[in-house]
Amino acid sequence: MDIKNSSIEKSCSNLSKEFYNCFDWNEIDITVNHLNIKKKEVYIISNNYEWQLMCWDDDLDLLVNERLNARIQYWRDYSEAFKRTLERASKRKLKIDFCDIHGDVIEIMTINSKSEIPPLDIMKIYQYKPVIVDYAYKIWRNNPNVTLPLRAKIEEVPIELSKGIKQKSKLIDIHGYMRFGNIRFTRKELITIRLFLSHYQIKEISAIQGCSDASEIKRIKNIKEKLGCPYVSSSGLFKALKEYGITLACLDTFIS
Repeated sequence: MDIKNSSIEKSCSNLSKEFYNCFDWNEIDITVNHLNIKKKEVYIISNNYEWQLMCWDDDLDLLVNERLNARIQYWRDYSEAFKRTLERASKRKLKIDFCDIHGDVIEIMTINSKSEIPPLDIMKIYQYKPVIVDYAYKIWRNNPNVTLPLRAKIEEVPIELSKGIKQKSKLIDIHGYMRFGNIRFTRKELITIRLFLSHYQIKEISAIQGCSDASEIKRIKNIKEKLGCPYVSSSGLFKALKEYGITLACLDTFIS
């Protein structure tokens, strides 16, 4: 499928400029694929626009189910179609997918490199995912011209593909927001969620947050509203968070 599109090209170029201080684009490429199963829409952003054209020209989007089998997966383990396309890339020594699912939304972050990357460095790159996704959402939300069709029939996938990566990060302190699928949480909301999942009581959470019980109750209400379940009980909130892939493990990745 030909996806040549000036709006997508511009968004990819802007990503390269926005994060050029964070990554060496001569050595690695980073791509985020956002798949909305319900709306049958795909959004992509990458520092390498030409690579996106190549993948879609080879119809790899029709084989996306292969990429939903594990949280972390190497392209060398995919079918021959993926391997043939990768052979044409300049950065093909390493190519790895990180797959997350949040309700009706699937996000796949891909890293490819000219050389092998130590596992710890891979995790450091992965920690930028929520920041890159939040940046991408601002572009996607304001520009309908970047919407692509979800042509593949998504087979049933687990609600939670795996536990999160136990790597600490201070990105949430810097950026202030983190996104899970279509939902954007503030730092304080994520701290509340983390404490809630750890079975802390309202009084304990409000003491840690340095606010009144009433303020904490209001924050939890806001969290429920963002999840689309404003009137559920505590057990219902646990369930809603799990359905969006928001677990203690994944929060430990971003909040120390």
